[in-house]
Amino acid sequence: MIELTLRLLKPIFVPLLKLKTDPPHLPEGTALVRSLKPSEAWFTWRALTAMFGLLGQVIGTGVAAIAVVAKLGGWGWLIAALLLLLEAVIIGFTLVAVRVDWELRSFLVGDRSLRVSEGALTRREVTLSYANVQNLEVTQGPLERLFGFQNLTVTTAGADQQPGLENSHSVTLVGLDDAEAVRTLILGMLGKAKDSGLGEQERAVHQDALPLPRLLEVRDAALALKRAAGA
Repeated sequence: MIELTLRLLKPIFVPLLKLKTDPPHLPEGTALVRSLKPSEAWFTWRALTAMFGLLGQVIGTGVAAIAVVAKLGGWGWLIAALLLLLEAVIIGFTLVAVRVDWELRSFLVGDRSLRVSEGALTRREVTLSYANVQNLEVTQGPLERLFGFQNLTVTTAGADQQPGLENSHSVTLVGLDDAEAVRTLILGMLGKAKDSGLGEQERAVHQDALPLPRLLEVRDAALALKRAAGA
C-alpha cells in the first residue's frame, strides 16, 4: 500500500525537489570495486521516523480542525478540510523525499578512494582518499539491531573541527546489511594504497640518485680541487 502511494505521489513532488539525478562516479583513474546502497530495512526505519516526527503536527492539525468547525459552523468545515489537505500534502512530500533520498543514496568503493552520494532535499557528494583514512568504525544502536542494519563511519585526517559545522572529512555509510564485510574490504584497499605509496617513494629515491660512475667523477673532482688548494 505504501509503495503504491509513493508511486502515485512521486510524479507530483519530485519536480519540486529540483534534483540532479546524474549517476555518481569515482575520480578518473580509480577502478570500481563494489557499489553499495542502504538496505530496504533502513528505508522503512527512515519512513517510520519521519512519520513519528510529524505525529505531533498531525494531532495539532486535527485539534485545530475540530475547533474551527465548532467555532464557525458551515465555513469551519471548509477551513478544516483545507487544513487537513495541507497536512496530507506535507506528509506526502515528506515520504517522497525519504524515498528519493534512499533511491539516490549510494556508496562507491574504489581501489583508491571512496565516493559517497546522499540526500534529497540537500545533496552531498564526498570523495575520501584512502591515503588519508584514519579510522573505520561500525556502529549499531538498539533501533538498528531491531531493523537489522549497521552503519560504517569513515574518518580521515583533519576530521576534528568545531561542533555544528559540516564535517567533510567524515562520512557514514548508513543502512548496510554487511558493514563488517565492507569494513574489511576497505581495509584491504587501504593496505594496497599504502603498499603502492611506499613503492612509489622507493622508485622516486632511486630515480633521484646519481649513478655510480657519476659519483666517482664527482669524488675525483673534489679530491683534485682539494690538492690544488693545498698546493
